[in-house]
Amino acid sequence: MPYLLIDPDETLDYARDWSGFLDQGGSPSDSINSATWTITPQEASPEAPVLSNPSNTATTAKVFVSGAVYGQVYRLANRIVTAEGRAAERSITLRCEHR
Repeated sequence: MPYLLIDPDETLDYARDWSGFLDQGGSPSDSINSATWTITPQEASPEAPVLSNPSNTATTAKVFVSGAVYGQVYRLANRIVTAEGRAAERSITLRCEHR
C-alpha cells in the first residue's frame, strides 16, 4: 500500500488536483463547487489528526494536517461536488513516523 509520511510534530498541507477528473465527461468549464476533507485512523483509535484551513480553487482542493500520532496510519479523503453537480472522492494514506 503506497503512503505518504507525516511526523507527529509536523503540520503539512495536502492537495488534490482534480483537473483530470473535471476534464472527463463534463463541460470544459466545470469546476469545484465545494470540497470537504475527512481523516480516519485505519485501526480503531480515538485519536485523529486535526484538519485545518481547507481551501479550493476551480481545480484543486487543499487542507492542512497536524497532530498525527506516531505509529498510526490514516485515510485522508477529499470529496468534491462540481458546479455541474458531479460528486467524487479520492483518498491518500498517511503513515505517522518520526523523521
